[in-house]
Amino acid sequence: MAWAPEFVPEGDDGTAAASAPAPGTSAREVPERPSARHVAKLTGLEVLRTLDSGPRGLVEAEADARLGTYGENVPPNRRPLSWPRRMVGSLRDPFTAVLSCLAVVSAVVAAWHTAAVITVLVAVSCALRTSGEYRAQRSTAALRVLVAGTATVRRRPDEDSGPVTREIPVDQLVPGDVVRLGPGDLVPADVRLLRADGLSAYQAALTGESVPVAKYVVDSPTDPGPALFEQPHLCFQGSSVASGSATAVVVATGADTGFAGAYGGSGRKGAGHETAFDRSVRGISWTLIRFMLLTPPLVLMANAALRGKGLETCRSRSPWRWR
Repeated sequence: MAWAPEFVPEGDDGTAAASAPAPGTSAREVPERPSARHVAKLTGLEVLRTLDSGPRGLVEAEADARLGTYGENVPPNRRPLSWPRRMVGSLRDPFTAVLSCLAVVSAVVAAWHTAAVITVLVAVSCALRTSGEYRAQRSTAALRVLVAGTATVRRRPDEDSGPVTREIPVDQLVPGDVVRLGPGDLVPADVRLLRADGLSAYQAALTGESVPVAKYVVDSPTDPGPALFEQPHLCFQGSSVASGSATAVVVATGADTGFAGAYGGSGRKGAGHETAFDRSVRGISWTLIRFMLLTPPLVLMANAALRGKGLETCRSRSPWRWR
């Protein structure tokens, strides 16, 4: 079992010592909600301090106050895009843009047969992409129904009481809650692992990976860059536990989760949530576009140079040249 070394020291009763409130204050202020990208760079102790929480969980009164501030842990239900708008949006796909450029070039040089074939390929590609996004939207709606269950959370009745582990509705979770995950559980929110024992999770809804991904505690995390979903110490709403168990702290709920950001109303992944496959496709596409833009000028320059050299050769060998 991998335990995070950042846990606070234990008290005389064997439980973690509670953080005392600042002098002159009667209640804690609700902390600002941090972003998952910011939390990914922090250690477990720094995350708990940022969320004003602890390994024993939140006090019930504090959890109720945060629920009123942050709102319920419900994914946003945006209005879906119409089929025409989906078709137009699919033209932004990198490979579709390459094919469209080829069709335009073919039409300019009067290669009508080639232009027609490429145009048909572009139309088929847009239709397939639109159909795939429609199915992804239906899957997202089905996941919203599945997420509406219960979660195992650790809370305290008051500051002086010990933690009590119980089941609560998922929509009642707030940032700072300490939750427990087991085999078959759906991850109820975006969480940062505090400890893990052989944990692996399915993230197909987020990254397209069909095999479980190992998750474990990272003592010294670094900047995740664009690969936020690939961080081993973070689990996201929309994924499920394949094996193992873990204790984690909730860092984002509702519309602030990576699941809500990655799949907006159109089912298209948002910025900052691209997978390695998406980045590779975009890189290859831009390489092809640059090659298409650079090749015609180079060919024209080479042709002009060869023609000029051939003309000079003919003049030098002509018997009628002026002496």
